[in-house]
Amino acid sequence: MSNQPVALPMDMEGTLEYTPSRHSQETLHKSQYVFKRQKKEMPLPSKRMTYIMLLTISSVSDLDYQQSSSSYLPSLVSVIWIMNFVGFMIAGLTNVLITDRFGFGIAAPFGSSMQAVAYALICWGCPYPLFLIAYIFNGFGLGLQDAQVNSLTSRLPNSSTKMFLMHAWYGFGATISPFVSTAFVQHIPQRVYLYFAVSLGLAIITAIALVAVFHLRTDDQIVGKREETDQDSTDSSEVPAAVNSEGQVIEKKPKHDSSSKMKRIMKTPVVHCMAFYMVIYVGVEVTIGGWATSFLIDERGGDDNAGYVSAGYFGGLTLGRVALIPVSKWLGPHISIWLYTLLSIALSIIIWVTHSIVGNAICFSFIGVFLGPMYPLVMNVVVDILPGELQGGTIGWIASLGQAGSAVMPFTASGSFSHWSLLS
Repeated sequence: MSNQPVALPMDMEGTLEYTPSRHSQETLHKSQYVFKRQKKEMPLPSKRMTYIMLLTISSVSDLDYQQSSSSYLPSLVSVIWIMNFVGFMIAGLTNVLITDRFGFGIAAPFGSSMQAVAYALICWGCPYPLFLIAYIFNGFGLGLQDAQVNSLTSRLPNSSTKMFLMHAWYGFGATISPFVSTAFVQHIPQRVYLYFAVSLGLAIITAIALVAVFHLRTDDQIVGKREETDQDSTDSSEVPAAVNSEGQVIEKKPKHDSSSKMKRIMKTPVVHCMAFYMVIYVGVEVTIGGWATSFLIDERGGDDNAGYVSAGYFGGLTLGRVALIPVSKWLGPHISIWLYTLLSIALSIIIWVTHSIVGNAICFSFIGVFLGPMYPLVMNVVVDILPGELQGGTIGWIASLGQAGSAVMPFTASGSFSHWSLLS
């Protein structure tokens, strides 16, 4: 008899029944620890301040004045966003492998450490080529942290609301950033890059806090193992077994390794639809926040104080992710996203056709309010429609690609902004 795979039936009449071994059901974290860390599971921690710090450092990394503070041409400065894109893509492609191999407790501090390296190079005032390389480290670190935090938050009780609140803190970090950057621009315009010393300090503190709080634990050790869904059970029960030439059943273990997870994610069409949406959404979100200041200065005759408009925009983003929670839940994700998108477009048209700096600033703030809930809405949809085994990798992939959009869209806007002036 040839070695042909045979799917074993599962019934109560004495036929062979295949049950995945305990070894195959465990995650790859089981003994693959780079450092000695606590291996017992812990109860769900009340560690929200750590999430706040992590998301704050992620959002503070966007510097509104990066374009205006450099002596290089805008088109050359915009290459920074492309370097960020490279880093984000590396994070998206390696997140599943890093998570399966090391878990949240190592991956998240590692991402923050990569940002610290980037900020150290920038604060040094290094040559422009090395300055660009630093942004690859920054993009990788930010993308990895974004993936880790979104994935872990999706596993918390009442994750839908917590996802909104967690991203509200992201908006809070971006809200306070313009106040710091504007102070540097006004007082030391020739060395404004030292602004990143603040981000460097926050990155180091965040990495230390993550290690101190989570003790290098894996995701499962922090929040408990995922509950097996019907789809997960079906996938395991349908794994074929092989029968050798002597008629003996050879147990074949289901594949739960990183490569198989990534292949399943890449073969799921809805994942690519949501990823494409996030590329556009995050790109628009960051472009508005980053170029609102330049628009008001160059097109509306504003001064350096226009930098505070970005604070109002991200403040609206923060407010929307909290105030619109009940509205978004009542309308549902589909209607909510369409409604918020149409309102944002209408406000953008008002900015385009009116010349009032105050009026434009108010419209920017309300655009932030309506754009705010869209990101957590998409993440909640991922949790609702995908099996638990794929949620972490999918969220990481979507989050990283979304950050890639934050690199591509400002680059495109920079090229357009340097060649054409908006109607005024």
